Amino acid sequence: MAITIRPVEKLYFDGTHRSRSPEETRADVEPLMTEIGVAEIIDLTPLDRLGIPVFAAIRPGAARGGVRVHTGKGKEPVHARVSAMMGALERYSAEYRGDRMEYATYEEIGPGRAVHPEDLILPRKLEQGEMLHWTPAWDILNDEEVYVPSNAVFHPYDSLGMTVPLFRSDPNGLAAGNVMEEAILHALFEVIERDALSVAEKNRDLGRRLTLEKKCPAREILDRFEENGVGIHLWLLDGKTGIPTVAAAADDTVTKDPAMIVIGSGTHTCPEIAALRALTGVARSRGSYLYGGHGGPSDPRRETVIRKAGYERLKRINGIWFADAESVDIAEVPDTSTDRFDLDIRQVLEKVGPHTDRVCVCDLSRTAVPVVRVILPGFEISYMDPDRKHSAQG
Repeated sequence: MAITIRPVEKLYFDGTHRSRSPEETRADVEPLMTEIGVAEIIDLTPLDRLGIPVFAAIRPGAARGGVRVHTGKGKEPVHARVSAMMGALERYSAEYRGDRMEYATYEEIGPGRAVHPEDLILPRKLEQGEMLHWTPAWDILNDEEVYVPSNAVFHPYDSLGMTVPLFRSDPNGLAAGNVMEEAILHALFEVIERDALSVAEKNRDLGRRLTLEKKCPAREILDRFEENGVGIHLWLLDGKTGIPTVAAAADDTVTKDPAMIVIGSGTHTCPEIAALRALTGVARSRGSYLYGGHGGPSDPRRETVIRKAGYERLKRINGIWFADAESVDIAEVPDTSTDRFDLDIRQVLEKVGPHTDRVCVCDLSRTAVPVVRVILPGFEISYMDPDRKHSAQG
């Protein structure tokens, strides 16, 4: 069960940091798609006028409560295709498949061996002596085994009729990688990203506006938006860790479609990659919505709310994303990324250490591709689940 962080060099640096090229990853991952139930991979790029690559992997047999469509993004088509396939692998791997779970109270497992459920920010009070499912994880901050509530590990979480769920399960901190270290680093980034978004939303303060003066992949994607009449409002969120988290809000001034007021975000030790992830995240949200309009899955309740509000009102409701603020250029944001995944992980642990007692990693790999779930007790999640807030937030 122990997880050892090995020295692993990064070998690919074009718009993302990976241990292998996207073409090599695709060659390994594509044959696994049948095994995990992916029926088809669709290029959604032509649905949008932007031409920014977005792909979808369709998995009809996803567990009840999970999603069937896994979208991926990137600066090149191969990036987006691999991203969609890795997303499908993540979700497949996170489904409960008879994995061993302990059935006990927190008191029975003991404070020294378990994460207290309340540290996960619960939407309800934990009952004294409440029976829960527990899954072993490895705490890479303290280098020891720790038990975490299974509700925080599997998605969708199935209580098997034995417990009352603590909260709605979600995919936060779920990541796949070419190697374990790559997966762990990207899972850490995701948890940090959602925490920064949660705090920014709670405080109604997105930090500073971000400008991109230098030539880089993020600038090229930003130009693509602007050339097509989509205004992008880029923000560098404050975040408690200091690791760059960038958020992008889109304003489609051509269609004035309220459903196109969408958000993208990204976290990375390299600010340019964080910005690129935020921008391609906007493209992915647009592609997903447009796919819904072409007979694909859509969310009718969200559609009704958006249509009822209308474009101008929805912009006002989301006013913090379009507000004035002081700005900073990306060249002024320190790039602390290294050429090794283990060194980046060590750096991230130093940044999150003051804010959490544990960094829990669950190995959920079901195929040859490593998949992990990373859980940081105390990190905010209200951006994804508004019910999970606590008084200490902010």
